[in-house]
Amino acid sequence: MKQADGNAKRLAVLMVGAVLLTGTMTQLSATPRGRAAPKSAQEGVQAQQDLMIAECKLDEEQQKTIKEKFKLKLEALEVWNKANADKLTAAEEAAKTARKGADAGAKKKAAGDVKALEVARAQATEAADKAILEVLSDEKKALWAGVELAQTTLSHYKRANLTDEQTAKIKAACAIAAKDLAAYSGDDKKSKQGKSGVHTSLNWAIDNVILTPEQRATVSHRPARK
Repeated sequence: MKQADGNAKRLAVLMVGAVLLTGTMTQLSATPRGRAAPKSAQEGVQAQQDLMIAECKLDEEQQKTIKEKFKLKLEALEVWNKANADKLTAAEEAAKTARKGADAGAKKKAAGDVKALEVARAQATEAADKAILEVLSDEKKALWAGVELAQTTLSHYKRANLTDEQTAKIKAACAIAAKDLAAYSGDDKKSKQGKSGVHTSLNWAIDNVILTPEQRATVSHRPARK
């Protein structure tokens, strides 16, 4: 593992401070265990809606507005799925087959095909996602960014069999990292480098502060999102 840089150490210190000084471990709910992954667009959107309402502690009026926005997101997603779901399934199967082979070119092409469809799917709901975020205050937007980052990050540690305490600590680290990521909102080279640095720092903090040596051996990090 590469030696941690100053940002990684700073993130680790802040994460530990958040857990120990503010009682984050008891305030953050652990990721539910044994819950099946969403099987449909409706289940996926419903799960995201429920998570936002719970984590952001929205009042009744905000919940009513949010539900209307999520309904529009579901409609947009279902339109995209009707035209492209079979293509995505086929692309994912092709990528799975390619990964088992030795043809690097085939692996790259298959992964690129899946990525292109995933980007297109995200673009289909981009307007709805923007409308959803507009309902939230700046404070709750920051909170939600941390929740989303935690969801993505925790999925990379499934094989580590995290304890509830470790899960809560990772959520605390993600809340801090999300604030750092907000400073790199552009698509220029500097922003991409900044985002990559934050993800690297987050991974380092989790691996070296939260995980045991045995758990670290189960983790294989993907390149940070650019």
